[in-house]
This record gives sequence, C-alpha cells and structure tokens, in this order.
Amino acid sequence: MAFSFDRQDANLQATLRRIASEELGLALARLGQIKQPEAVHAVRKNLKKTRAMLRLVRTGIDVQPAENAALRQVAMALASRRDAAARLITFDSLFPEPPDALRPLRDHLAVGSQAPGIGLPADLPHTLKEIRKRAEKWSLCGKDANIVGLGLTDTRRKAIRAAKAARAEPMSELLIHNWRKRVKDHWYQARLFAPCWPELFKPIVESADRLGEDLGRHHDLSLFADFIDTLPAKIVPAPAQRLLAAAIDDVRRRITETAFPASARLFAGDPEGVADLWVDLWRVWQGRA
Repeated sequence: MAFSFDRQDANLQATLRRIASEELGLALARLGQIKQPEAVHAVRKNLKKTRAMLRLVRTGIDVQPAENAALRQVAMALASRRDAAARLITFDSLFPEPPDALRPLRDHLAVGSQAPGIGLPADLPHTLKEIRKRAEKWSLCGKDANIVGLGLTDTRRKAIRAAKAARAEPMSELLIHNWRKRVKDHWYQARLFAPCWPELFKPIVESADRLGEDLGRHHDLSLFADFIDTLPAKIVPAPAQRLLAAAIDDVRRRITETAFPASARLFAGDPEGVADLWVDLWRVWQGRA
C-alpha cells in the first residue's frame, strides 16, 4: 500500500503500524542489495518515511524518542555508502564534461562510489528486524485528531523557525540542513494526507518536494566541499580547487535565492489553523466528521 492514509485502516494506530511494517520490510529486503548505490538510497528513504510517521504521532506514543533514535542509528550506518555515491553525483552535476584539471578527481570519486560494503555493521539486518518487530506493537494514547493536529502544528512551527534561522545566517550549513529536515517532514506529512483531497495536496506535495530536493543539493554541495579539502594536491591541484570553489559557491547561492521565498509560500498561514484544516479534511474523507 502507498505511504498515505487509507480508509481501510481502523484508526491512526493501525496506520502507524501498517506504514512502519511496510517501510521497514522494504528496507530489510533492500539490505540484500546494499552494494548497489540506489539500494542504499532506497533503504534510507524507507527509514525516513517511518521516522516521519513517528514524528507526526509523537505526542501519542511514549517510545517515539527511543525508536526514532534507533532508526537514526541504522541510517547513520549507511551514511558512508550514501555519501560516497552522492559525491560523484554532485561532481557530475557541476561538471558534466569536466576539464582536464578535474579528471583525476572524477576518477577518484568514481572508484570511491563503488567501494563495497563501506562501514556496514554485520548486525544491521538483525537490528532492523528487531525494530520492525517492536513496531507491530506500537500503541497510541489519545484522540487521533488531537495527535495529528499537534504533530502537524509542531512540524510547521519548526519549519518556519528553521527557515528564519537559516535566513539570518545563510552561510551556516548546519542551519540550512536543519531547515531541509523540517521541510522533508512537511513533505512526508503532506503525502499522508494526499488522498483526502488530491487537488489541494498535490501542489503542496510537489512544492515541498522541490524545496527539499534543492536544500538537499545545497547540503550535498557542502559535504562535497568539505571532502575536497581532505584530498591531496595531486588529486585536487590549485587550479582545480579554484574551479570547484567557484562552481559550488555559485550553485549554493542560487539555491538559497529561490529557496527562501519558496519556503515562505509553502509555510504561509497560522500553523495551528492550517493543522486544524488538514485534520478537518482528513475526518471528512474518513466519514468521521
């Protein structure tokens, strides 16, 4: 089933358990293909969906902090493989046809992206199976509408605060990255609500997706720049360093120029009022209004 609310679910708890079981089950299956960069990306997306669902219902589930931390640890175990692949993608996006000065770097990145099994703990599948087993018994306490309303409001407020902080310090990669995470939370939550009113939620989902992807590119560029600083001069000589720095700075500047107004449009409105509207639409769609 899709990552969204479904009328066949008896209640919010059933939705939580269904989505966690589906996403973690897919993640486990994909761990067997982990040598493929796209499999790493897919597993991390499954984990992010599960964590986004947990964040939405966090006021109704006591184990949320511990389970969210456990899922984060699994994701971190995959980070080295993901980062190696992302560096090559980032380079190719900057220089589809690299000049001679950058070819040694491109070759180095290509080799690194194919390195098998970097930093993958042997017990990773077992850890994920245990989380999935616990997810089958996750329980919620409180009224569904209240839990969802509080989760939506909190996500929206945090996204607005994160964008404001990033605008105040646009050179801070930490603040940009935090802003991106809050945008991604909103994107996943909008996807959950999409069936309730497709015409309304489709543009919200698409706008949040674009903004999250742009901020993700900004994050990848920053990680790429940090990585370049660790390489010896024989791989990145001075002329190559200048080319890279200029290209990275230009793309990051263009991203933030469009991202701030896009975020302001996406999160316009009172957080609590918007959350109440979404919950009302959800209840009408369920036939429970």
